[in-house]
Amino acid sequence: MSKEEAEKRAFQYFQSGFHCAEAISKALTELLEKEDGSYSPKVATGLGGGIGGSHLETCGTLTGGIIALGWLFGRIKPGEDKTRIYELASEFRRRFLEKFGSCNCQILLEKFGKQENAMKCKKLTAEAAGMLWELLIEKGGSKSLEHRMENA
Repeated sequence: MSKEEAEKRAFQYFQSGFHCAEAISKALTELLEKEDGSYSPKVATGLGGGIGGSHLETCGTLTGGIIALGWLFGRIKPGEDKTRIYELASEFRRRFLEKFGSCNCQILLEKFGKQENAMKCKKLTAEAAGMLWELLIEKGGSKSLEHRMENA
């Protein structure tokens, strides 16, 4: 498993008909979890295209990546520590903003200009999946991440 595999899967899922949020969350959770069918991209469906397809809110790729982080590292019970997931989500957002210049779907689409078959969005989603993969390798280096990668 590698950054390139994360990028490839996210792009392929987007190309096959999933949208940005579904594609990145599905790619990352599959690479880092046993493929036991417990994760479903349907949890990200309402977030595509800047929340509900509005293109007015947060980019679906960013929200889908945060869904993947929550699935992998989020809390199961109230009272559990949320520091780690907050750190990872915050850092992913910071890197996303630094790389793409905005977290807002509408602003990103305006920067892209006319695109055919959402190709620029697909490339952004693939690149963000690689970015998230690198973040997890760099900062998610907990035993649980290593265990996930060994057993995926």
